[in-house]
Amino acid sequence: MFSLYHAPDLETLGELACTLLAQPLREPLAPALVVVPSQGMGRWLTLQLARSQGIAMQLDVKLPARFVWDLSRLVLGELPEQSAFSPGTLSWRIYDWLCEPQHCALAPRLAHYLQGGDERRRLSLAARIADVFDQYLLYRDDWLAAWENNQLLDLGADEEWQALLWRELTKDGHPHRARLLDDLLRHLAEPAAIAGLPERVLVFGISSLPPHHLRVLQGLAQHCEVILFALSPCREAWGEIRDIRELAKRPELNPEDWYLDVGNPLLASLGKQGRDFFDSLFSLSSEEGAQETGLYSEDSALQDLSLLRAVQNDILRLRTRQPAERMALRKDDRSLEVHCAHSPLREVEILHDQLLARFADDPQLTPDQVVVLTPDIERYAPYIEAVFSARSGASREGVPRIPFSLADRSQRAEIPLLEAFLNLLALPDSRFSAEELLAWLEQPAIAARAGIDDSELPLLRDWLREAGVRWGLDAEHRQQLGLPADNAFTWRQGLDRLLLGFAAPPQLAGNAAPLFGDCWPLDALEGARAQLLGRLAAFVERLAGLAQSLQAERSLADWADSLQTLIDELFDERAAGDSLLLLSKACAALREQALASGIQRPLELALIRQQLTAALEQGSSASGFLTGAVTFCNMVPMRSLPFALVCLLGLDDGALPRRSPAAGFDLISRKPRHGDRARRLDDRYLLLETLLSARQGLYLSYVGRDPRDNATLPPSVLLSELLDVVDQTAFCADDNALLQPQKASTQLTINHPLQPFSADNFATSGARRSYATGWFRAAERLAAAPLANPPAFIEQLPEPDASWLQIEPADLLDCFRNPPRFLLQQRLGLRLPEAEDSIAADEPFAVDGLVQWRLRELALQAMERGWSEAQEQRIAHSAGWLPSGELGNVFWGEQRGPVRAFAPRLFEARPEDAPQPLLVDIELAGVRIYGWLDGVTRCGLFEWRLKQPGAKDLPRFWLRHLLLNCAAGSGIARESLLISPAGDWQLGPLDDPQALLEPWLAAYREALCTPLPFFTKSSHAYAKALCTPSPRARKEPLDAARDNAQAAWVGNEHSGFGGEADDPWHALAFRDREALDERFEALAEQLLGPALQAVADQEGEQ
Repeated sequence: MFSLYHAPDLETLGELACTLLAQPLREPLAPALVVVPSQGMGRWLTLQLARSQGIAMQLDVKLPARFVWDLSRLVLGELPEQSAFSPGTLSWRIYDWLCEPQHCALAPRLAHYLQGGDERRRLSLAARIADVFDQYLLYRDDWLAAWENNQLLDLGADEEWQALLWRELTKDGHPHRARLLDDLLRHLAEPAAIAGLPERVLVFGISSLPPHHLRVLQGLAQHCEVILFALSPCREAWGEIRDIRELAKRPELNPEDWYLDVGNPLLASLGKQGRDFFDSLFSLSSEEGAQETGLYSEDSALQDLSLLRAVQNDILRLRTRQPAERMALRKDDRSLEVHCAHSPLREVEILHDQLLARFADDPQLTPDQVVVLTPDIERYAPYIEAVFSARSGASREGVPRIPFSLADRSQRAEIPLLEAFLNLLALPDSRFSAEELLAWLEQPAIAARAGIDDSELPLLRDWLREAGVRWGLDAEHRQQLGLPADNAFTWRQGLDRLLLGFAAPPQLAGNAAPLFGDCWPLDALEGARAQLLGRLAAFVERLAGLAQSLQAERSLADWADSLQTLIDELFDERAAGDSLLLLSKACAALREQALASGIQRPLELALIRQQLTAALEQGSSASGFLTGAVTFCNMVPMRSLPFALVCLLGLDDGALPRRSPAAGFDLISRKPRHGDRARRLDDRYLLLETLLSARQGLYLSYVGRDPRDNATLPPSVLLSELLDVVDQTAFCADDNALLQPQKASTQLTINHPLQPFSADNFATSGARRSYATGWFRAAERLAAAPLANPPAFIEQLPEPDASWLQIEPADLLDCFRNPPRFLLQQRLGLRLPEAEDSIAADEPFAVDGLVQWRLRELALQAMERGWSEAQEQRIAHSAGWLPSGELGNVFWGEQRGPVRAFAPRLFEARPEDAPQPLLVDIELAGVRIYGWLDGVTRCGLFEWRLKQPGAKDLPRFWLRHLLLNCAAGSGIARESLLISPAGDWQLGPLDDPQALLEPWLAAYREALCTPLPFFTKSSHAYAKALCTPSPRARKEPLDAARDNAQAAWVGNEHSGFGGEADDPWHALAFRDREALDERFEALAEQLLGPALQAVADQEGEQ
């Protein structure tokens, strides 16, 4: 017996279904079979049954396709678990057919498309053909039957090769749905009882089914009770209504009579897909023995309490309102709102604030009664997590957290381990860059199997950077990639340096060149760290072996086994958890496809990776759906469950209906029939179902403004149609316009500002209400009048205690390297995040400042220890400091030449006696310096630089000279000498060094309490131009000093040199105040002026 129950709301159908499910079956232990259109619908019905009966058990919930296949296996006997005509298996069978040249010769269009492409294009084409054939199995089984009988139906140019291919696929007798359908319907048509059939089948929440499934239900109803619960948007006979666009194509009709055929414009426009389905459904229920029952409210029970309810009631009654019948839209009616934003991020921020406002206004509304739909959940998922997550940062400070769950995300995007696995499948084509391997070790499951803890990754990165590892396994690997066989910057060179550095540190070489062949050991390990290096080397070797192994082609079944082995070798089961089960299931699916398709052809890894990528892109079933929180999910057909508040994001132009053009060879699109599915019609009907599923409110949002120029962007055409119907349903009465009707859509459309900190978002009343404390503070700041003298970032701190006023010489020198940093870091304990420099993935083509310094040091060391030129060059190349080839030799010569010319003078000027520390004990300006001044000989202080000394060297050199003069006793000369290839600094004894040191110590005390405007480059530039002006200067010394200081502070964007203003410590300490003020000028002149003058006097004497 077939029974049809249809109603406009799921609650009515759910209550009736729960009542029927509560009735016991003849077999008490038999499960109740329920067919649902989606897993979300099955979950909802299960929860409803649990609420009404106290428990939900013994439910066998199936999707329609699985139900029909299982029924076929039951009725027809033994059938395989995996159909040879499932899309995945069929793809491999078609690919196998396309690989034969003689087959492609029979289909010139296919051969032309495949010409010049690789095997991945062939597999992609096979997958598209498989999808088209899958649709034929559902909607064109008569075509397939004709093709199997060598009949052509004049369907177009592509029919011949499709018929040929289909005959090839079916000649071995594999059962497919169309063939099984005939056999199944024939068995179901026989009066004899069929053992094992369920006593009752409930088909719940269906709003669309292919004719294939309807015929199965019709035949099954002759043997058991089939009850179908369908959601119908209208209680009237709406099968004959037509959209205005359809009527416009029929010139014989009078436009004045169109309303008779339109009924309701929204239902006529959006309901085409459901209209055809219900025509078929009512035809089925009109047969003898069938029962059809409509569960609808009478007019007396339909009240237009809100705009949303009025629109829904008009659809239910198939009503088009006349202008005089429109309702007055109340100002407090928020049942239907449209929000216009500037970006997807702003959409989500606005939604968050609007939900908080609705929760505050309606205490009965809870998060589990809210659903948020979007045409593309992957586009919005990062913004949703950023805004709704508890870790959303200062901008959401003090905001109540809204619990949420994300559903329908692809497994690949949701589980990072899957992405890492797919990347591992690209090993044969990998360059083995250092960052690539470190990225894999950031996956806990891979790192645990390799025996490496996540806390050890920074140390590994430092090792690899120092060892010069960039990319490539070794010279042979580079040669395989078509490049010269060179070990430079490869894993082999870097690991050899690290291992040799542990086994034979360079110190063992003494004064000889520390080379083992062409390798310079790197002394970077100590103690048990060698075990960590061993685990890293083993991991690299394992990946290298896998890369070699994965290059060989093999059959699909062998690939499934090989990938399972890879999973077992590289992933730790305990750390991976259920994610590893997903990978194992994907490999098992490949094995099942290999068995069902029978393909034995050797396949390359790229095809397996492509197939697995497509499989792992699928959504993660019903997880995250109906979890007691706000649910974010995709707009999916036949999942329009009832919610108090339904929100739609992303209703942009072109986003809905979604554009998914049919394949060029899809014959269904050329020869459409009544009841065919179309994506654009599905999306239209989906919006209709969504509109009807909202019980209290419908929230619509789209990007309607360009964030660059605020230009107006159109919404989705479906949203425009809905707004047109809103204007036909209601009007907005303005008290100041003598109640002249105005468009209701203008009242319910809310335009939001571009920025979340706009003052408009924090009005005490109105629809724009934000709850973000951080943004409110920013809005207050922007709304306030600008301060003439804004307060400093740091006000005057209290005087430091005694521990800060007794320091060592090194502390004083550290302070004046960067006084603002010293204050923020040492006194306040602030730590600014440092950008983690990733390891470059290419060879260097230039040398930076650090490498230049290392090359100069190497050249000096080579001269001092008598190393040969060849040894020095091998060390430089082994260290990874130089580009490969002749370019590296050029850079090496440029840095080496000046040092070799300077070295004899350095060796001659260097004091003979070894430097000794000098005890310093001085107290000036309330600061006591007590500690050791290193580098002191009988001749005083001696220092050298391998480049011209500059602004950063002067404060240190001058302070050390002052400390020497204050602390040196008899037998120690109070002189300081700094020599370099570009010139020397020489300072003699000072008459009153304490008087010169006291301002520095006073400045030190000031630097402990407030940001000190002393900057090495800017202060040096100011003091040099003011205190030692050039005779050729055209400006006054003060003007020149200020210009030079400003240039050093700001920098030169054209030359690429940044200014000191870009220093993050300077930017933080002086963000609310002028840095180069009068205090800056006084400090520069007072502290650096004497130093510059002393250096200039000595240079003049020389």
